[in-house]
Amino acid sequence: MKIHILIVFLVTCLFGASVPTECKDFKTGKFKMEDDQTGTNYITRNDSTQIEYLPKLGIKVELNAVWTSDCTLELSLKDILENTNNYPISDFILVSKIIKTTDSSYVMSSEIKGVDDTPMVKEFIRID
Repeated sequence: MKIHILIVFLVTCLFGASVPTECKDFKTGKFKMEDDQTGTNYITRNDSTQIEYLPKLGIKVELNAVWTSDCTLELSLKDILENTNNYPISDFILVSKIIKTTDSSYVMSSEIKGVDDTPMVKEFIRID
């Protein structure tokens, strides 16, 4: 019986590890992300630009988007399009890596380059 459990465990691990992360499916499009502090965030991304809209905070920014590998994206501030509450927004580079995908969503781990040691992990859902 222990052998059967071990075999099932090994097969599950091997097949689970071999499932590819289809990052290319999420390089462009419209997405939303829920956050306890900022509410629902809306993201629109094309090949080189990402627009993020945070209605709860009254913030809309345009970001330069550079894919440094199949699953890693670097975002930097290009322009502040809206900031109705005058929140301080400074230049930054956000390094984000897609770590899991499904048919309609992806999970991304993100860190601010040179500032943050603890990655933020969030799920983004395709809305287009």
